Amino acid sequence: MKSRFAFKLAVLISLAMPGALRAQLGDATKLLSRDIFKQLIEINTTDSAGTTTVAAQAMAKRLLDAGFPASDIQVLGPNARKENLVARLHGAGSHKPILFICHTDVVEARREDWSLDPFKFNEKDGYFYGRGTEDIKEGDAILVTTFIRLKREGYKPDRDIILALTADEEGGRRMASTGF
Repeated sequence: MKSRFAFKLAVLISLAMPGALRAQLGDATKLLSRDIFKQLIEINTTDSAGTTTVAAQAMAKRLLDAGFPASDIQVLGPNARKENLVARLHGAGSHKPILFICHTDVVEARREDWSLDPFKFNEKDGYFYGRGTEDIKEGDAILVTTFIRLKREGYKPDRDIILALTADEEGGRRMASTGF
């Protein structure tokens, strides 16, 4: 749902940046968020036929393109299909780091069970359709958009902020230790 997605984005930004709730999201940020959301929906991250690695790599590229140094981004995991993204926005270090975590894998989606292709991003009557629009690729898109926005605006938090987009929430396996 459009309004729920915009609300979640505003709440996350308000948590990361004091006073940001009063700030308006510009058209460029809204477009970026929608583009990231669309990209994630159209990546099949189911356990049977998909891969979270493609999603992790795509989001890593977005962060690199936004100016994050490669040393602050890792794509790693237990095997080639189940990789995770971990990224760090460096802060002043006056407090312990904070971790924002979401998963990129989604529940299986058989095409015959859907009126629309589950791995095609669709908007209809003010609603978004596609596997992961409600659990949890909207959260992934919000986090990646927020990290990009913070970096572009030169925001320096009082602590490091770490982003983890993980594989296998649906399968029960956990992210390998990163030492990051």
